[in-house]
Amino acid sequence: MTDVRSYSPSLLPALVRFWNRGFSDRRNFFPVTEEIVRRRVIEKRTSVERFEPSLFLVAVDGDEIVGAIHAGIRPEELCRVLHPEWPGGTQGYIALFFVQQGHRNRGVGTELWRRAHSALSGVKQVVLDGQCLNPFYGNSEGPFTPFWGTPEGISVLWSDSATKRFFARRGYAPRFKALQLEIAIDQARFEAPEAAGLEVRVSDSHYPDLDTPYPGRARYAAGGAFECAAALQEGRTVGVLSWYPLAEVEPGRYAIFEALVAERMRGKGVGRTLLAVALRRMREAGARRCDVLTIPEVSEAAYRLYLEAGFSKVEEWAVY
Repeated sequence: MTDVRSYSPSLLPALVRFWNRGFSDRRNFFPVTEEIVRRRVIEKRTSVERFEPSLFLVAVDGDEIVGAIHAGIRPEELCRVLHPEWPGGTQGYIALFFVQQGHRNRGVGTELWRRAHSALSGVKQVVLDGQCLNPFYGNSEGPFTPFWGTPEGISVLWSDSATKRFFARRGYAPRFKALQLEIAIDQARFEAPEAAGLEVRVSDSHYPDLDTPYPGRARYAAGGAFECAAALQEGRTVGVLSWYPLAEVEPGRYAIFEALVAERMRGKGVGRTLLAVALRRMREAGARRCDVLTIPEVSEAAYRLYLEAGFSKVEEWAVY
């Protein structure tokens, strides 16, 4: 008999076993420990969000967790920052949803889903968010190694038709198909010259916003280890590209975290320059491989740039 209940500290060992058993075949997976889960999930606190045990529901069969759904609620002030046209109220999100293969089609996922959405009944909207805005399993606070998946966080495999059908029956459809690309650093196909009129600076402490005087504020001071290359024009940041080591996954494996170019500077070689700088720096640091997540529907130019540099597709993900 499967029992659905809220998370309690006594379930932590079973939760670690559930995670390491359920996701070991996912890209960039690394085994977690109780200390890692406690620090990065259970004890997570931000200025506006925190772990709420009543919103982390697990399905227990005997001594083992066989399914889990982790929900959260974003306060109105955060919603207004993320969505300038936000009409008011709070937003609920699903940060994690998974049922082990042997317990699917038994109503476990349906009951977890029902209980989570019942707990979120007072919110304005509910979204699925496994990636960059996910404070527990994504990279909303900076370039941490995700528990598995993309350089930005966990996600749904595009080929996982069963999960996509489950979501579709409940009104959720992918917004984009995201492509995860990979390159062997020693096989990068170009070393681009710096674009005319640009100064490039690299820092492991400053992560500037676009169109602000450099260095500006340390945007991801609370994040993990990273480097950020900034393209400057007359002292203002017109492009950034950041990368970080996936040290927990494998020595020598890196990931590109974010690449942005001011709209007025696009098509002028800024992105190419920053990517060349990043690949050189990674090679000098002993990197062997690098991952990046890109969405061709959003930026065909970025996708083509990565292909020209020597990246190739290794995975497809559904972004909800």
